Amino acid sequence: MQLDEDKPVRIWLHAASVGEIQVAKALIPEIKKQLPEASIVVSTGNRHGLAVGTQLLPEDVPCFFAPFDLIGIVNRTLKTIRPTIYVCLETELWPNIIRQAQHHGAKLFLLNGRLSKNSFIGYRKIKGFMHDLLSCFTKISVIQGVDAKRFRGLGADPAHIRILGNAKYDQSNTHADPNLAERYRQMLNIHLRQPVFVTGSTHTGEEAMLIEVFRSLQQRLPDLVWVVAPRHLRRLTEVEKIFEDQGIATMRLRQVQEQGRNTDVILVDTMGELAGLYSIATYVFCGGSLVERGGHNVLEAAAWGNPVFYGPHMADFSDAKALLEAESAGFCVKNPQELARLLLYFIEKPEEYAVAGRGALKVANRQQGSAQKQVALIKEVLHSVTHSSCVHSTT
Repeated sequence: MQLDEDKPVRIWLHAASVGEIQVAKALIPEIKKQLPEASIVVSTGNRHGLAVGTQLLPEDVPCFFAPFDLIGIVNRTLKTIRPTIYVCLETELWPNIIRQAQHHGAKLFLLNGRLSKNSFIGYRKIKGFMHDLLSCFTKISVIQGVDAKRFRGLGADPAHIRILGNAKYDQSNTHADPNLAERYRQMLNIHLRQPVFVTGSTHTGEEAMLIEVFRSLQQRLPDLVWVVAPRHLRRLTEVEKIFEDQGIATMRLRQVQEQGRNTDVILVDTMGELAGLYSIATYVFCGGSLVERGGHNVLEAAAWGNPVFYGPHMADFSDAKALLEAESAGFCVKNPQELARLLLYFIEKPEEYAVAGRGALKVANRQQGSAQKQVALIKEVLHSVTHSSCVHSTT
């Protein structure tokens, strides 16, 4: 494990698995920006986390398996890394690592913290133990108010807790370019009030189910445009055949750009367009959720004030799903028939749908700046320690 010996601050981020690696990915650029004097290492708890971490994280940030939580092994790792700061991401609490890191002089932070209802109930049975463990943390940053309440309920010092949103979804707000929606409407020849159904990151089996939904919506909205963005571009020919077999004409996005649109269904055949296409959506379905693929990032669509619809298989984005549902801005459906019924209901209830859209935007905006704010906590503590040391050295 190579660390920059010239940098006086050493930050150890612990990311249990893939979800926490995504949080680390969001925090690391902010750490480099706010604390250029810091070197960073990331530990993870399983092979999947290590594979994704090696792929996603910068080359100068080593990613390694976390040590077993045995005092001897933990101490050897701490002597190697010599962390100034130890950061636990979300709620992966290893007692020996936490206590020994504190014993070795590191300042401890719990960032992007969250506690599910079931975890809270379980931890309450060992409240005294949890109180002692949480007291080791200098600061605890949590995603939302309910998490703060649960951490307080386990004995965490309220003065140490901050509600700073979810860094994993900090990048979801794409409103930097307010003209993006107008550009897409012009490109696709869609007028301002024309309804658009965007289905993002669809997987095998979902397009066929969603055709039924589209046809139901078309009966009520005859000028509806459907934008389909398959998760994997290699499936485009397969998806075109599905529509062709149903007698539905399609055009690829590049064709539309070159020739103009003359169909109601557009297949996205370029990478990186989906987040922008959500800007023109009236209704959004997030794929990988009617089939067992774990779902996708629903907050990309929410960032444009869109309520989001998805199927029951959202395991990989359950936290984002919960954030939307807490504001009545995310809607889980069991099947395409239920999706069609719910969309038709909202077509008849535009005021109710607008309220849901405001809730979606509220959720997305809450995450904006989360990474910056959480890293600022570390910087604040580091600078206060440095200042205190300087004061003592001059007295």
